[in-house]
Amino acid sequence: MTGRAVMRCGLNAGEALKADFEAPEGLSEAEKESLCCDVTALLERIRFLGDRVDALMNVHHASILVIDPQTGQIIDGNKQSVARYAGSRERLLAMSVDEINTLSRSEIAAKMKQAVSNRHHFEFRHKLIDGSVQDVDVYSGPIMFDGHQALISFIHDATRRKATERKLHLLATTDPLTKCSNHRHFLSGLRREFRRAKRRQGGLGFAMVDLDHFKRINDTFGHLVGDRLLRRVAGVLQKRLSGHGDLGRLGGEEFGIVLSEASAERADHVLNDLRTSVRAVVVHTDQGPASCTISVGAALISPADSNEMSLMSRADQALYSAKAEGRDRVAIF
Repeated sequence: MTGRAVMRCGLNAGEALKADFEAPEGLSEAEKESLCCDVTALLERIRFLGDRVDALMNVHHASILVIDPQTGQIIDGNKQSVARYAGSRERLLAMSVDEINTLSRSEIAAKMKQAVSNRHHFEFRHKLIDGSVQDVDVYSGPIMFDGHQALISFIHDATRRKATERKLHLLATTDPLTKCSNHRHFLSGLRREFRRAKRRQGGLGFAMVDLDHFKRINDTFGHLVGDRLLRRVAGVLQKRLSGHGDLGRLGGEEFGIVLSEASAERADHVLNDLRTSVRAVVVHTDQGPASCTISVGAALISPADSNEMSLMSRADQALYSAKAEGRDRVAIF
Protein backbone atom coordinates (compact mmCIF):
# COMPACT_ATOMS: atom_id res chain seq x y z
CA MET A 1 0.00 0.00 0.00
CA THR A 2 1.48 3.36 -1.02
CA GLY A 3 1.17 6.51 1.04
CA ARG A 4 -0.81 8.37 -1.64
CA ALA A 5 -4.58 8.20 -2.17
CA VAL A 6 -6.20 9.89 -5.16
CA MET A 7 -9.94 10.07 -5.84
CA ARG A 8 -12.27 12.08 -8.09
CA CYS A 9 -15.94 12.40 -7.26
CA GLY A 10 -18.78 14.11 -9.11
CA LEU A 11 -20.38 17.21 -7.59
CA ASN A 12 -23.10 19.63 -8.70
CA ALA A 13 -23.28 20.38 -12.43
CA GLY A 14 -20.73 17.67 -13.32
CA GLU A 15 -17.78 19.24 -11.59
CA ALA A 16 -15.17 16.94 -10.04
CA LEU A 17 -13.37 17.00 -6.72
CA LYS A 18 -9.80 15.68 -6.63
CA ALA A 19 -8.19 14.70 -3.36
CA ASP A 20 -4.44 14.17 -3.48
CA PHE A 21 -3.23 12.86 -0.12
CA GLU A 22 0.23 11.78 0.95
CA ALA A 23 0.66 10.12 4.33
CA PRO A 24 3.22 11.76 6.65
CA GLU A 25 6.58 10.10 7.17
CA GLY A 26 7.23 7.86 10.14
CA LEU A 27 3.98 5.90 9.94
CA SER A 28 3.91 2.16 9.68
CA GLU A 29 2.42 0.53 6.62
CA ALA A 30 -0.62 -0.47 8.66
CA GLU A 31 -1.10 3.12 9.87
CA LYS A 32 -0.71 4.43 6.32
CA GLU A 33 -3.25 1.96 5.03
CA SER A 34 -5.70 2.85 7.81
CA LEU A 35 -5.28 6.56 7.12
CA CYS A 36 -5.79 6.10 3.40
CA CYS A 37 -8.95 4.09 4.09
CA ASP A 38 -10.25 6.94 6.24
CA VAL A 39 -9.57 9.45 3.44
CA THR A 40 -11.25 7.18 0.91
CA ALA A 41 -14.32 6.83 3.14
CA LEU A 42 -14.43 10.61 3.63
CA LEU A 43 -14.29 11.21 -0.11
CA GLU A 44 -17.04 8.65 -0.64
CA ARG A 45 -19.15 10.56 1.85
CA ILE A 46 -18.38 13.84 0.07
CA ARG A 47 -19.32 12.24 -3.26
CA PHE A 48 -22.61 11.02 -1.75
CA LEU A 49 -23.39 14.48 -0.37
CA GLY A 50 -22.41 16.05 -3.69
CA ASP A 51 -24.81 13.76 -5.53
CA ARG A 52 -27.59 14.75 -3.14
CA VAL A 53 -26.86 18.46 -3.67
CA ASP A 54 -26.79 17.87 -7.42
CA ALA A 55 -30.19 16.15 -7.22
CA LEU A 56 -31.69 18.96 -5.16
CA MET A 57 -30.30 21.64 -7.48
CA ASN A 58 -31.32 19.99 -10.74
CA VAL A 59 -34.53 18.13 -9.92
CA HIS A 60 -36.00 21.32 -8.43
CA HIS A 61 -38.23 22.99 -11.03
CA ALA A 62 -36.90 26.46 -10.17
CA SER A 63 -33.83 28.05 -11.67
CA ILE A 64 -31.20 28.43 -8.96
CA LEU A 65 -28.34 30.94 -9.10
CA VAL A 66 -25.50 31.59 -6.68
CA ILE A 67 -24.35 35.21 -6.98
CA ASP A 68 -21.46 37.27 -5.69
CA PRO A 69 -23.31 40.17 -3.99
CA GLN A 70 -20.30 42.49 -4.35
CA THR A 71 -19.95 42.21 -8.13
CA GLY A 72 -23.22 40.64 -9.27
CA GLN A 73 -21.22 37.85 -10.93
CA ILE A 74 -22.96 34.48 -11.27
CA ILE A 75 -20.73 31.90 -9.59
CA ASP A 76 -22.95 28.81 -9.80
CA GLY A 77 -26.28 27.65 -11.18
CA ASN A 78 -28.34 24.57 -11.84
CA LYS A 79 -29.34 23.04 -15.18
CA GLN A 80 -32.61 24.99 -15.28
CA SER A 81 -30.76 28.31 -14.98
CA VAL A 82 -28.36 27.26 -17.76
CA ALA A 83 -31.27 26.44 -20.06
CA ARG A 84 -33.18 29.61 -19.12
CA TYR A 85 -30.43 32.19 -19.40
CA ALA A 86 -27.26 30.95 -21.08
CA GLY A 87 -27.38 27.73 -23.08
CA SER A 88 -24.12 26.50 -21.59
CA ARG A 89 -22.61 26.40 -18.14
CA GLU A 90 -19.51 28.23 -19.33
CA ARG A 91 -21.62 31.09 -20.65
CA LEU A 92 -23.68 31.24 -17.42
CA LEU A 93 -20.59 31.53 -15.22
CA ALA A 94 -19.30 34.36 -17.42
CA MET A 95 -22.49 36.37 -16.89
CA SER A 96 -23.52 38.88 -14.23
CA VAL A 97 -27.06 39.47 -12.98
CA ASP A 98 -27.36 42.81 -14.78
CA GLU A 99 -27.35 40.82 -18.06
CA ILE A 100 -30.47 39.03 -16.83
CA ASN A 101 -32.37 41.54 -14.69
CA THR A 102 -34.08 44.45 -16.46
CA LEU A 103 -33.42 46.79 -13.52
CA SER A 104 -30.51 49.23 -13.58
CA ARG A 105 -27.20 48.25 -11.97
CA SER A 106 -27.78 50.57 -9.04
CA GLU A 107 -31.25 49.10 -8.44
CA ILE A 108 -29.87 45.56 -8.65
CA ALA A 109 -27.11 46.44 -6.17
CA ALA A 110 -29.70 47.78 -3.73
CA LYS A 111 -31.80 44.60 -4.02
CA MET A 112 -28.72 42.40 -3.43
CA LYS A 113 -27.88 44.45 -0.36
CA GLN A 114 -31.38 43.75 0.97
CA ALA A 115 -31.07 40.03 0.31
CA VAL A 116 -27.66 39.76 1.99
CA SER A 117 -29.12 41.13 5.22
CA ASN A 118 -32.09 38.75 5.22
CA ARG A 119 -34.17 36.54 2.94
CA HIS A 120 -36.36 38.51 0.54
CA HIS A 121 -38.98 37.91 -2.13
CA PHE A 122 -38.61 40.05 -5.24
CA GLU A 123 -40.72 40.47 -8.36
CA PHE A 124 -38.43 41.01 -11.34
CA ARG A 125 -38.47 40.88 -15.12
CA HIS A 126 -35.70 38.68 -16.51
CA LYS A 127 -34.22 38.51 -20.00
CA LEU A 128 -34.16 34.92 -21.28
CA ILE A 129 -31.77 33.26 -23.72
CA ASP A 130 -34.28 33.58 -26.59
CA GLY A 131 -34.47 37.37 -26.13
CA SER A 132 -37.90 37.39 -24.50
CA VAL A 133 -38.61 39.02 -21.13
CA GLN A 134 -40.40 37.08 -18.40
CA ASP A 135 -42.06 38.02 -15.10
CA VAL A 136 -40.37 36.06 -12.31
CA ASP A 137 -40.64 35.58 -8.57
CA VAL A 138 -37.19 35.52 -6.96
CA TYR A 139 -36.54 34.29 -3.43
CA SER A 140 -33.02 35.33 -2.36
CA GLY A 141 -31.03 34.95 0.81
CA PRO A 142 -27.46 34.81 2.15
CA ILE A 143 -25.30 31.68 1.84
CA MET A 144 -21.65 30.80 2.42
CA PHE A 145 -20.09 29.55 -0.80
CA ASP A 146 -16.45 28.44 -0.97
CA GLY A 147 -15.87 30.29 2.28
CA HIS A 148 -17.27 33.58 0.98
CA GLN A 149 -20.54 35.44 1.46
CA ALA A 150 -22.87 34.85 -1.49
CA LEU A 151 -26.52 34.99 -2.43
CA ILE A 152 -28.63 32.05 -3.48
CA SER A 153 -31.70 32.85 -5.56
CA PHE A 154 -34.60 30.53 -6.40
CA ILE A 155 -36.34 31.80 -9.54
CA HIS A 156 -39.89 30.87 -10.55
CA ASP A 157 -41.82 31.77 -13.70
CA ALA A 158 -44.52 34.27 -12.63
CA THR A 159 -46.14 34.70 -16.06
CA ARG A 160 -49.37 32.90 -15.15
CA ARG A 161 -49.66 34.61 -11.76
CA LYS A 162 -49.10 38.05 -13.29
CA ALA A 163 -51.67 37.36 -16.02
CA THR A 164 -54.20 36.33 -13.37
CA GLU A 165 -53.47 39.46 -11.33
CA ARG A 166 -53.94 41.65 -14.40
CA LYS A 167 -57.24 39.91 -15.18
CA LEU A 168 -58.49 40.34 -11.62
CA HIS A 169 -57.43 44.00 -11.63
CA LEU A 170 -59.31 44.53 -14.89
CA LEU A 171 -62.43 42.90 -13.46
CA ALA A 172 -62.18 45.01 -10.30
CA THR A 173 -61.69 48.35 -12.07
CA THR A 174 -63.56 48.10 -15.38
CA ASP A 175 -67.23 48.54 -16.20
CA PRO A 176 -68.21 45.28 -17.94
CA LEU A 177 -70.56 46.88 -20.49
CA THR A 178 -68.60 49.91 -21.67
CA LYS A 179 -65.03 48.75 -20.78
CA CYS A 180 -64.18 52.12 -19.25
CA SER A 181 -63.37 52.62 -15.55
CA ASN A 182 -66.12 51.59 -13.18
CA HIS A 183 -67.67 53.96 -10.63
CA ARG A 184 -65.39 53.09 -7.69
CA HIS A 185 -62.15 53.07 -9.66
CA PHE A 186 -63.00 56.30 -11.47
CA LEU A 187 -63.81 58.20 -8.27
CA SER A 188 -60.56 56.91 -6.73
CA GLY A 189 -58.68 58.39 -9.68
CA LEU A 190 -60.56 61.69 -9.39
CA ARG A 191 -59.65 61.90 -5.70
CA ARG A 192 -55.99 61.27 -6.50
CA GLU A 193 -55.95 63.89 -9.28
CA PHE A 194 -57.70 66.42 -7.06
CA ARG A 195 -55.09 66.04 -4.30
CA ARG A 196 -52.28 66.28 -6.83
CA ALA A 197 -53.74 69.45 -8.36
CA LYS A 198 -54.12 71.02 -4.90
CA ARG A 199 -50.57 70.09 -3.95
CA ARG A 200 -49.11 71.47 -7.16
CA GLN A 201 -51.61 74.31 -7.47
CA GLY A 202 -52.39 73.13 -10.98
CA GLY A 203 -55.52 73.05 -13.08
CA LEU A 204 -58.13 70.30 -13.00
CA GLY A 205 -61.51 69.87 -14.62
CA PHE A 206 -64.31 67.43 -13.93
CA ALA A 207 -67.22 66.84 -16.29
CA MET A 208 -70.44 64.85 -16.09
CA VAL A 209 -71.85 63.50 -19.35
CA ASP A 210 -75.43 62.32 -19.72
CA LEU A 211 -77.03 60.75 -22.80
CA ASP A 212 -80.08 62.82 -23.72
CA HIS A 213 -83.49 61.05 -23.67
CA PHE A 214 -81.83 57.65 -23.32
CA LYS A 215 -84.96 56.11 -21.82
CA ARG A 216 -86.68 56.88 -25.11
CA ILE A 217 -84.00 54.80 -26.92
CA ASN A 218 -84.62 51.83 -24.64
CA ASP A 219 -88.40 52.16 -24.92
CA THR A 220 -88.31 52.46 -28.73
CA PHE A 221 -85.58 49.98 -29.71
CA GLY A 222 -85.20 47.79 -26.63
CA HIS A 223 -82.46 47.48 -24.04
CA LEU A 224 -80.14 45.42 -26.25
CA VAL A 225 -79.97 48.27 -28.76
CA GLY A 226 -79.63 50.72 -25.88
CA ASP A 227 -76.64 48.76 -24.58
CA ARG A 228 -75.06 48.73 -28.05
CA LEU A 229 -75.50 52.48 -28.36
CA LEU A 230 -74.09 53.00 -24.85
CA ARG A 231 -70.99 50.95 -25.77
CA ARG A 232 -70.52 52.85 -29.02
CA VAL A 233 -70.80 56.21 -27.28
CA ALA A 234 -68.33 55.14 -24.59
CA GLY A 235 -65.92 53.97 -27.28
CA VAL A 236 -66.09 57.33 -29.08
CA LEU A 237 -65.62 59.24 -25.82
CA GLN A 238 -62.56 57.17 -24.91
CA LYS A 239 -61.05 57.54 -28.35
CA ARG A 240 -61.55 61.31 -28.52
CA LEU A 241 -60.32 61.73 -24.92
CA SER A 242 -57.05 59.89 -25.55
CA GLY A 243 -54.29 62.08 -24.16
CA HIS A 244 -56.77 64.64 -22.81
CA GLY A 245 -58.53 62.97 -19.90
CA ASP A 246 -59.92 59.85 -18.23
CA LEU A 247 -63.41 58.42 -18.65
CA GLY A 248 -65.50 56.46 -16.16
CA ARG A 249 -69.05 55.21 -16.01
CA LEU A 250 -70.87 56.69 -13.04
CA GLY A 251 -74.01 54.64 -13.58
CA GLY A 252 -76.79 54.11 -16.11
CA GLU A 253 -76.23 56.44 -19.05
CA GLU A 254 -74.03 58.85 -17.09
CA PHE A 255 -70.25 59.18 -17.43
CA GLY A 256 -67.56 61.19 -15.67
CA ILE A 257 -64.47 62.79 -17.18
CA VAL A 258 -61.31 63.99 -15.43
CA LEU A 259 -59.35 66.64 -17.33
CA SER A 260 -55.87 67.11 -15.84
CA GLU A 261 -54.17 70.51 -16.12
CA ALA A 262 -57.35 71.90 -17.66
CA SER A 263 -58.08 75.55 -18.37
CA ALA A 264 -61.55 76.86 -19.18
CA GLU A 265 -60.61 77.24 -22.85
CA ARG A 266 -59.16 73.74 -23.11
CA ALA A 267 -62.09 72.15 -21.28
CA ASP A 268 -64.59 73.90 -23.56
CA HIS A 269 -62.73 72.74 -26.68
CA VAL A 270 -62.36 69.10 -25.57
CA LEU A 271 -65.90 68.72 -24.29
CA ASN A 272 -67.54 70.29 -27.34
CA ASP A 273 -65.44 68.01 -29.53
CA LEU A 274 -66.89 65.06 -27.61
CA ARG A 275 -70.40 66.41 -27.97
CA THR A 276 -70.18 66.77 -31.76
CA SER A 277 -68.47 63.37 -32.12
CA VAL A 278 -71.31 61.58 -30.32
CA ARG A 279 -73.80 63.07 -32.78
CA ALA A 280 -72.25 60.87 -35.48
CA VAL A 281 -72.76 57.63 -33.54
CA VAL A 282 -75.53 55.53 -35.10
CA VAL A 283 -76.71 51.98 -34.39
CA HIS A 284 -78.68 50.62 -37.34
CA THR A 285 -81.69 48.44 -36.50
CA ASP A 286 -84.70 46.95 -38.28
CA GLN A 287 -86.73 49.75 -36.73
CA GLY A 288 -84.43 52.43 -38.10
CA PRO A 289 -81.28 54.18 -36.85
CA ALA A 290 -80.76 54.67 -33.12
CA SER A 291 -78.68 57.70 -32.10
CA CYS A 292 -78.48 60.27 -29.36
CA THR A 293 -76.90 63.50 -28.20
CA ILE A 294 -75.17 64.29 -24.91
CA SER A 295 -75.36 67.07 -22.38
CA VAL A 296 -72.19 67.96 -20.48
CA GLY A 297 -71.73 69.82 -17.23
CA ALA A 298 -68.22 70.70 -16.08
CA ALA A 299 -66.43 72.52 -13.29
CA LEU A 300 -62.85 73.69 -12.84
CA ILE A 301 -60.98 73.42 -9.57
CA SER A 302 -60.90 76.56 -7.45
CA PRO A 303 -59.15 77.57 -4.21
CA ALA A 304 -62.50 77.24 -2.43
CA ASP A 305 -62.74 73.50 -3.22
CA SER A 306 -61.77 71.55 -0.11
CA ASN A 307 -62.27 68.14 -1.72
CA GLU A 308 -63.37 66.53 -4.97
CA MET A 309 -67.01 66.41 -3.82
CA SER A 310 -67.42 70.17 -4.20
CA LEU A 311 -66.02 69.91 -7.73
CA MET A 312 -68.49 67.14 -8.54
CA SER A 313 -71.35 69.14 -7.05
CA ARG A 314 -70.67 72.13 -9.29
CA ALA A 315 -70.33 69.87 -12.33
CA ASP A 316 -73.71 68.33 -11.47
CA GLN A 317 -75.24 71.81 -11.30
CA ALA A 318 -73.69 72.64 -14.67
CA LEU A 319 -75.16 69.45 -16.16
CA TYR A 320 -78.59 70.39 -14.85
CA SER A 321 -78.17 73.82 -16.47
CA ALA A 322 -77.16 72.27 -19.84
CA LYS A 323 -80.26 70.09 -19.81
CA ALA A 324 -82.53 72.94 -18.74
CA GLU A 325 -81.25 75.04 -21.64
CA GLY A 326 -82.23 72.45 -24.24
CA ARG A 327 -79.70 69.62 -24.01
CA ASP A 328 -76.97 68.78 -26.56
CA ARG A 329 -74.70 71.44 -25.11
CA VAL A 330 -71.79 72.04 -22.72
CA ALA A 331 -72.04 74.15 -19.57
CA ILE A 332 -68.98 74.98 -17.49
CA PHE A 333 -69.25 76.42 -13.97
